[in-house]
Amino acid sequence: MKLWMDIQRDLEGVMYDHERILDAWHAGGVDGVVFGPLVFGQAKLSQNAQSLPSDGLVAPTYDPNPAVYKRLGVEAPASPEHKLPEKRALLEKTMNATKDRGMQVYIMYADGGSGPGGPGHHLHDPQTTASRVARMVDTLEHYPMADGVVMDGPEWGYEMAPHHMNHRSYFFNDLPESVAPMAKDLGYDYAAMVAAKDRLLALFHNLDPKRIRSNARGGLMGAYHMLGADADLMSWLSFRTESLTRNFRQMREGVAANLDRPVRMGCGPRSAAFAPLCGYDFVDLAEFMDFLLPKHYFFHRGFDGFIGTVYRYSQTLIEWNPSLTVADTLEVVQAMFGIILPGVDDDMLDFESALSPEFFEQVVTQETKRAIAAVDDPERIVPWLDTGRFPHDGDPMSARDLKMLLDSAEAAGLKRFNYHHQGNLSPGEWGVISDKCGTRWDPRTSDWEPPDELVL
Repeated sequence: MKLWMDIQRDLEGVMYDHERILDAWHAGGVDGVVFGPLVFGQAKLSQNAQSLPSDGLVAPTYDPNPAVYKRLGVEAPASPEHKLPEKRALLEKTMNATKDRGMQVYIMYADGGSGPGGPGHHLHDPQTTASRVARMVDTLEHYPMADGVVMDGPEWGYEMAPHHMNHRSYFFNDLPESVAPMAKDLGYDYAAMVAAKDRLLALFHNLDPKRIRSNARGGLMGAYHMLGADADLMSWLSFRTESLTRNFRQMREGVAANLDRPVRMGCGPRSAAFAPLCGYDFVDLAEFMDFLLPKHYFFHRGFDGFIGTVYRYSQTLIEWNPSLTVADTLEVVQAMFGIILPGVDDDMLDFESALSPEFFEQVVTQETKRAIAAVDDPERIVPWLDTGRFPHDGDPMSARDLKMLLDSAEAAGLKRFNYHHQGNLSPGEWGVISDKCGTRWDPRTSDWEPPDELVL
């Protein structure tokens, strides 16, 4: 097994000590580094570099090339006020040092900081897409050592807990009027989808335990009837995948047509169970994306966490329908996503101990196999993996949890993953990862120690 290391927002913390850090990562099995967002000053320096000065300036890492944007007929973003030439040079030196060690370089959010888009919905507006393509091309031209890009979004919402919408969108808000032109262009009846969305929301506030129990585990037909036997609801779900797939295809084709070298491109859906609701079709995306990065985020609470999302579905359905049991709500979740949490039965406290060995053997295995089934080469599945003390604002996952996760995923065929992110990497996690992927890290003899910070 091998891994990519995601730097996220602490570029400086790695740049200022990159020789030592890259050597340690390489020895531990890292064969790719994901840089980005490409903005300086977004996080404090790592603990190993706190003695170095910080100017506190937040600024993009390069000036836009006006010729790129002119070529694509869009407005260029403004040049950053602070040029920070020493940092720029050090970032490029770090990227080149990564390549010198035989590790690949990927850029995350390569379209970040694009110029103004058009007035339409961001998944449908051609000027918005062209602006994003131009920014990505500009980024890749500026950093010729980059092997490719990692896209995290856009996507449709997946949370049904209204209070959670500050972190990730509440999917019942996904049909604003700006969507209507896109729906028409793709052959969908916008008004019918809105009506179906409203009927589903009303149904979720008036669930009948008898209907749930009589249709539970009833396959496609049982799920269809449990959710109201609503044909327009199925159209809305199809629209979500078709619209998102088209947008990713446009981005892929736009970059390929405007860049004079081949690059690899990947996108990061949620894990296989939740991905269709977000609009991701793994099989269709794998036809033109070089790799997919499903989020193997299995923690409780926080945001993006697998157990946390199921918990919020169960919690919300009980708030809306006090007559339901936890078991009833889990049947709704199973009907929608195919998820069965071993050991979680009829008490909300069961979620607190959901990360059992059976969970990793069953759920992680299923999520990994479903993702790998969509591609012709398991190397094209590179799940984002987040554990440790503070995974995406969620409950901690121990080094033991990480080992069970990696063991189950590897047994299911996984060859590599992307660790998110290096600023939070703990000694226990690095011990497990390096033992699995490279030379086991020994804190007694190594001159490097993981940062082990608590940052998002």
